[in-house]
This record gives sequence, C-alpha cells and structure tokens, in this order.
Amino acid sequence: MSPFKKRLLVGGLCVAVVVAAVLIHGAMSTAGPSDDLKPIAAWSFDADSWKGKTASDRAGKFEAAVLGKPSRLSVPTAAIEFTGPNDYVLVKKDVRAGDPILPKQAFSVAAWVRIDDPTEWGGIFGALQDNASKGRGFLVGFDRDKFTFALATAGKDGNSPRLLTYLKGKTSYEAGRWYHVAATYDGEAMRLFVNGTEDATSTAQSGNVLYADKANLVIGRYQDDDEDYPCRVAIKEVVWTDTALSAEKVAARFKADEPLAQVKPPAVGPRFVIEPYLQFGTRTGMTVMCETDAPTTAVLKYGNSFPPAKTAKVDKADTLHEIALTDLTPKTKYYYQLEVTGADGKTTAGKPGTFMTAVDATDAYTFCVIGDTQRNPAVTAKVSKLMWERRPHFVVHLGDVVDEGAAKWMWTGDLFKPCHELFSRVVVYPCIGNHEKNHAHYYKYFSLPKPEYYYSYTYGNAEFFVLDTNKPVDPKSEQYQWLDKALAASTAKWKVCYHHHPCYSSDSDDYGDTWKGKTTFGAAKHKPLLTLYEKHNVDLVMNGHIHLYERTHPIKAGKVDPKGVVHITSGGGGGSVEDGDPVPAFFKNQGRVVYHCCYFTVVGGRLECRVFDDEGRLFDQFEMRKD
Repeated sequence: MSPFKKRLLVGGLCVAVVVAAVLIHGAMSTAGPSDDLKPIAAWSFDADSWKGKTASDRAGKFEAAVLGKPSRLSVPTAAIEFTGPNDYVLVKKDVRAGDPILPKQAFSVAAWVRIDDPTEWGGIFGALQDNASKGRGFLVGFDRDKFTFALATAGKDGNSPRLLTYLKGKTSYEAGRWYHVAATYDGEAMRLFVNGTEDATSTAQSGNVLYADKANLVIGRYQDDDEDYPCRVAIKEVVWTDTALSAEKVAARFKADEPLAQVKPPAVGPRFVIEPYLQFGTRTGMTVMCETDAPTTAVLKYGNSFPPAKTAKVDKADTLHEIALTDLTPKTKYYYQLEVTGADGKTTAGKPGTFMTAVDATDAYTFCVIGDTQRNPAVTAKVSKLMWERRPHFVVHLGDVVDEGAAKWMWTGDLFKPCHELFSRVVVYPCIGNHEKNHAHYYKYFSLPKPEYYYSYTYGNAEFFVLDTNKPVDPKSEQYQWLDKALAASTAKWKVCYHHHPCYSSDSDDYGDTWKGKTTFGAAKHKPLLTLYEKHNVDLVMNGHIHLYERTHPIKAGKVDPKGVVHITSGGGGGSVEDGDPVPAFFKNQGRVVYHCCYFTVVGGRLECRVFDDEGRLFDQFEMRKD
C-alpha cells in the first residue's frame, strides 16, 4: 500500500455514570426496518439480535459472524464492545464487485459508535481495498480525532474511475463518548453527518460506486488484503440502505437516541499510549518504559513474588517514563507492575508483567530474531505471538521497526501495540533501519548504551555487536574503528554482529536486477565490514532490509569456506515480501519468500537455529559447533 492515503478532504470507556444510564436506558431504540428507511441490512447489538457468535440482521438478509471475544454492554445501552485484537463482526467474506447486495449508486450508512482508543485507521462499517492507485469500495470510519468516509466511484460517464476520497469531518470526537455517525452518497455528493448535523461534504466522487474484485464486509475493523487494524470501539447499531438519506432523516435517526450522546464519559485515570515494556536487560539490571497521554508520575512495583513488594518511584511528571532497576539477581524471574498518576490524582495501573535477568556464561539460553516489521500490524502481531509462544530470553530486531520514523502513530500502533505481550515480558535489542530515518523517536522509545546507533551487549556466552549501516562503515569511520577494537577485545565464545543492510544478498532488485544478470549482491559501501568479520572470526552476521529469508554458506574471502562467516537475512516481520534471484547465487544455502521469525538455542559450543513462517511451520534449521 502507498504510504499515504490518496485524497483527504477536511470538512466545514468505560461504563457511563449510573444515574445517567438509568435515565436513558429505557429510551434506546433499535435499528430495525421502518417504513421510511427500508434498509439493506440493520444490526442492533442487543440480546435479541446478538446471540453467541451470530448477529442477526433485522432486515432479515444477513447473519453476521461475531469473531474474537467481544464484550456485551447493557449500560447505558445494549452494544457490542471490541477490545481484543481478533474482535470484529464479519458480515460477509469476499464480497465481489457486481454482488447484488452492493448498492450501485446511492447508499447510506448510519451507526451509533463509541471510540475508546483513537487510531490512525479505524473502521466502523464497509468493504474496502485501499492499495496504491487501485483503491475501491467504501468505508465509514475514523482517524485519531475525526470521523471519515472513504469512497471510490466510476465518474459521471462511467469510464473515469476516481482515486479513493477520504472525506474527513470537522468535529473532533471525545474518546469514551457515544456519537451518531452517518454517511450518504447520492451519485453526485458524499456527505458525512455527526450527531444529526452535516459535518463535511464533497463532490469529488460521482457515478456508480467502484467496488473491489473482492473485499470483506466488516463491522468494527479496518481491513483489506494487506492491512488489518483492530479497533477498540463499542457499537450499538449499524444501518445500511440503498438510498441516500436526507438530512432530515439522518437528524431523525439521531433524535431517537439523542440522550445517549449526552452521557459524559466517566472520569478515568491517565491512559497508556504505550503500555509498559522492557528495555536493555543485563545480569543485574532491567529498564521498564511506558508512555502516557498526559504528564504523570510513576511507581514501579517489582520483586520475586506477586504482588511485588519493592518500589521505584518517578516523582517528576512526564509522558514518557524510563525506570532503570539495578542490583538485581542474575538469571532470576521478577514480577512487575507500573502505576501512573495524573495531575488530578487519578491512578492507572498497567498489566502485571514478568521478566528474567540475563543468564551466566555457562547457562543455556534462547533468542528470537525478527526484521522489517514496518506497517503491517496484523502480520507483526502473528509473528510476535509465535515468538512469545517460544518464551525466548530476548529478541533481536534487525531494523525498519516502523515504516516512517517521524510518524508517532506508527510507533504506537504498528509496533508497540501488536508486540505488547512480547515486549512487556521479553527484552528487545534493536538496530536502526533506513525507514526510521534516524528520527528522534528511535532514540526516545529504545533505551540503549550511548551512542545508541551502535553498541554491544553480552548475553550468556555470546557477545552481540550492533551497527547502523545507514551511517558510514568504511575503514576510516567511527563505527568501523570501534568494531575493530571491540571484536579484538571480546572473549565471548560466540561473536554475533547485526545491522540492517546485508553484505550478501541475492534478492531480485535492491542491488541491481538479478533477473537481467546485473547485481552487486549487496551494497559496496557495506562490504568493508567483511574484512573485520573474517579477521576476528565472527560466527554469525544478521541483517534485515530485504523482505525475505536467506542463509548463506560460510563465506570467507568471497568464497564458500567451512571456516567462514554465515550471513542471515531475516526481513519477514511485516513489510511486503520481496523476490529473489531466479538462480542460486554462489553463497546461497537456503532461502524463502515468506513472513517469518528465527529461533536460536545456544548451549555451550552448540548454536542451533530454527526458522518458522507466520503460520508456525518450520522451513529451515541449521547447527553450528565450536570447541
């Protein structure tokens, strides 16, 4: 998908307070058919319509599948609440262009919705494919502060397809408050209504609606072929018609349940923008970090039992907290829980977590490797879950942790949200990729030894050396000279280096066109590092950047040599997969174009690696031994 949506037009959390709920609960209407509405479909998430894993359509045409484990609300109104990564309603899978259920020209969508967690790409109802220049379909949704309406049409003459228009309202919604949102299209104009009032309009689209060849028709999710964003929302009802409702009818729909919009969100404590996660663990130390939506003070409780008895406090109010624990016991399990307190005195507690301090040089240990998560939280979540299921001691990330380093919402939504369970219990040691663009967010969200863009750490009997290959690595560079000295001084049994860009790669087009016989098999500016790797007997070099998996034979002096260095490319964390050379390069041992992660086990002089695709299937494994 293109990194930017095609067109943006800006126009002109809990249970509510009990008293208000009692006053309005009895007045709530349902989204059933009526003489003036005649919907294609109407879902009302009350006890009569939502039973188990099925939500009935009150118009009688659709029986939707309720997926995940959403909660059932009854106060202040009957509604479905999506909180988990798999929660949403699938109305129909693979709806195709030309399907008789799809309105050809005029249509409307009206819904009561509560946004609990603002996100960049949120979906209330629609069937959409938003991929580069071929965006098709429609979606009523939201971004981080406004409601949106996306639509693609064929143009008035039927032969002038339009890029998707994202019509954006002017009303800023408040998280935790109920809103009536409606979108209408009459063949000539798109209109977006919030609480019965027109909020934005556009004539950028006209003619028949252009639908995708196939797309899922969903409620409570933003989903297409290469994006799948869960939403933390509650939905009372969704009504879908094949006519463009007039402003008067939209206002009447809102008026029927207007008291719901008057219910104030309950007073709650500060919200975690990024829930507590772990950074740079050692044998005797661990760092816990988090980010909140407003300045807070913090108390970190930790210890060897739960509830933990020890505390570490941060008295200075800030939105980003970085709490370093010291004097811990090596290879020991700890429990922790972070509490933050806002200026109003209200406190929010993070989920209880665990961590383990680093093991001794004589102990066995495991670690996982992932690269190029970028902008694909659905895949990143799957791969993250696979890594967490294996309970590694730590995780290595090979760079391009996000797609755009300056985009804060990508850090919070595309990286930390899908990786939360893993990162809250397992330390991640990253290197910086080209997509981070050396932005301050990288240095803000990762706590690493100075100067941070290069560093080293020891775990068990291995020492890991981390570089930034966006910066110079030639023999006169600071990084090269540091690495030469650091490798020479290392006494570790295993020496592992990693950085984002490959020294060896047989991909299709990053270093020339392998399909036309022209390639450098990696960037020349990174090749000087090979001299150091071979000089200091480095065992393993890992990189991302290329979105596939590749493992070389041991290489030394540009030839396959049993005494050489093994290079692994692992860029399968979420970025769109790439292709490889149509014939094997001289250094290629194994390769596969697939989302994946690597799992390493180290026991003394034996290092084993197993590589799993995003469905958990083993597709490569190898072993290295040394005295």
